[in-house]
Amino acid sequence: MTHTPSRLLCMLSLGVACCLPALSYGAKYQIGIFAGSASKDYQSELKTMYKPLADYISKESGSQVRVEISQSFKNMENHLDSGRYTILLAPTHITAAAIDEGYEPVAKWNKPLLGMYVVSTDKPYKQLADLRGARVGVSSRETAIGGLCVSALNQAGIRADKDLAYVYEGKYQDVMARLLTSGQLDAICTGPAPWKAMNEESPGKYKVLAETARIPGFALSIDGKLSQHEKDKLTEILTGMAKTADGKAALAAIKGSAGGATDTLPTSGKEYFAAKRLLEETKRAYNAQIPE
Repeated sequence: MTHTPSRLLCMLSLGVACCLPALSYGAKYQIGIFAGSASKDYQSELKTMYKPLADYISKESGSQVRVEISQSFKNMENHLDSGRYTILLAPTHITAAAIDEGYEPVAKWNKPLLGMYVVSTDKPYKQLADLRGARVGVSSRETAIGGLCVSALNQAGIRADKDLAYVYEGKYQDVMARLLTSGQLDAICTGPAPWKAMNEESPGKYKVLAETARIPGFALSIDGKLSQHEKDKLTEILTGMAKTADGKAALAAIKGSAGGATDTLPTSGKEYFAAKRLLEETKRAYNAQIPE
């Protein structure tokens, strides 16, 4: 039996294709990004901010990359239930929730989440327990830091609802900082970025009284339904960003809630599952001690 050259070529091509690792997305990757509520307001600005990241992944993987950005926790969680991303960039609690949907955290920002209790240097406070009877501002219950702030108070023997003169729920970090500056609050529990801004604006006027527990921050997760070949390839790309000029530039371009990382460290679902359990525990304490 003989074959025409064109038919033989087709058969050989099909044989080669069958031997290649399965590409679930046909060399097209979709990245879901939760930009954070403190990020820029306009999608055009956000797309510009994350374009270097998409370009980096596209160049390193040889695949087309499409970006979808959300600033809503609810929208992002709903999409995890209804669709699939190849790669997910999200904060701690979204990353942890995505594990239940089959996503695997592989790389985390080298910027952990923590709260910092900040006071004026002219105040007599020397340790967290000294805040008993003080007016304290605490980051919002909608943030991971908020629960950590309440947990730190509890570990120092202070209940927010019984041992403080007044508790302010700070939904906006800059507003809470101004209340401390104006003397309307005695202490605030905020993140490293607001603290840095305060210290740069008024060097030596404020000090960190205590820090909360630390948890891993933003992470890059990959779809667990990918082939092992793709998982290994993407894991290598995502954990090696700081080793290339384009990767460093992509990290440096990110601002807002997800900003500040200079490297991506290997991580796992186990680490984010533990963080999820801690966040659930601290949120319960927050809701119990600070009514909405």
